[in-house]
Amino acid sequence: MDPTPEPKSRRPKSASRDPLDQLFGSGGGTAVSKKIRSSVGGQLFEYVLEKKSASPVSASGRLLIVDHDRLSRDILSRNLQREGYTVEIEPDGNHALARLGEGNFDMVLWEVELPGLKGLEMLKRVKSDSALRHLPIVLLSEQKDTDTVIRCIEAGADDYLPKPFNPALLKARIRGCLERKNLRDQEQRLLATIKTQQDRLDAELAEAAEYLRSLLPPPTAEPLAIDWRFIPSSEVGGDAFGYHWIDDDHFAVYLLDVCGHGVGAALLSVTVLNVLRSGALQGTDPRLPDAVLGAVNRAFPMEEQHDRYFTLWYGVYQRSTRKMTYGSGGHPPALLLPPAGEPTKLAAKGMMIGGMPNSRYVTQSCEIPPGSRFFLFCDGAYEITRPDGKVFTFDEFTQLLAKIPANAPVNLDIIVDEIKTIRGPFPLEDDLSLISIQF
Repeated sequence: MDPTPEPKSRRPKSASRDPLDQLFGSGGGTAVSKKIRSSVGGQLFEYVLEKKSASPVSASGRLLIVDHDRLSRDILSRNLQREGYTVEIEPDGNHALARLGEGNFDMVLWEVELPGLKGLEMLKRVKSDSALRHLPIVLLSEQKDTDTVIRCIEAGADDYLPKPFNPALLKARIRGCLERKNLRDQEQRLLATIKTQQDRLDAELAEAAEYLRSLLPPPTAEPLAIDWRFIPSSEVGGDAFGYHWIDDDHFAVYLLDVCGHGVGAALLSVTVLNVLRSGALQGTDPRLPDAVLGAVNRAFPMEEQHDRYFTLWYGVYQRSTRKMTYGSGGHPPALLLPPAGEPTKLAAKGMMIGGMPNSRYVTQSCEIPPGSRFFLFCDGAYEITRPDGKVFTFDEFTQLLAKIPANAPVNLDIIVDEIKTIRGPFPLEDDLSLISIQF
């Protein structure tokens, strides 16, 4: 049975203005509870009120209660404040939306059938706002509003609380929603940190790629027409190449391909490139390809390069004799296309660089007729998987180069475009390096 209120004449006067103190009495500090009745929408509801002695704060968060029924929101506010939450109330839906946009709330508790702005409409407006769409929303509903609650849950509401409020259920659902929000906030902070680090890494990789490109020699028109294209498959590639005049009569050209991709491969390729172009191999004649290959092989054993090896093609053109001498450390052959006749593969036997310290390399030679075109490249120029799974071959690549008219300038963009067409809509699988020289 509900306690019968005492007549006014018998009630003790209280200086407290706290409605709950007036209901329970202000003394004792012992946990008590009372039931009160409230008529909402023509229906009679019983609310259980509890008043306990002060206890340590066990929860935190800033909550907004949006409910037009004063008693309902006062009861809810009291329960939540007692748990340690900071609570603000708003009876008007449109004002509440404005406050959500201005304030930093951790959760909103919204009456489903709020006059003027019902829960479903509110959810659509909140979920369309990028700043609010992840705000936890708990619906406050009467038993008769079940169908509306279901539609709201489908529209993105996180949970609901039936009226009258059960304190244990209230506590569990609020904490559950806030814990999920905290986990999501932590996840977002982590993702933001990862993105910041990724952006910084991307910037550093772009800087490294630009540095590697800056080391490549510029195209020339005289005395030899030289052009090149370099397309790394990742931010920085493992290919590097160069050419320079050793003296007035000897011209060196070389291309190396480090296994793998990324920063590690790029660092090794830059180091080797600097050694080759600076002539830093002590006691080695840069005009002798076999000597250069042997010296580089001894200088860069793979066990000292994190098990990275590389291939290298190195050639020397003597202007006075029109003779090219060359050697290879596991690299694909270069191609010579004379003005008349079939393409010639400039191949030489030799093991990859860094594999075995005592590897020996041989030198080959050929004549370069006037008007010849010379191509040096990595295996990424022809080991291309077509969309149907078939692989573009070295011979097919040779035929592609042979299509260039003998008396026309070499346009490497046409060749690169053809390679990309063969690959289809997919990115290149490997770095693409291609040098052309017109003699």
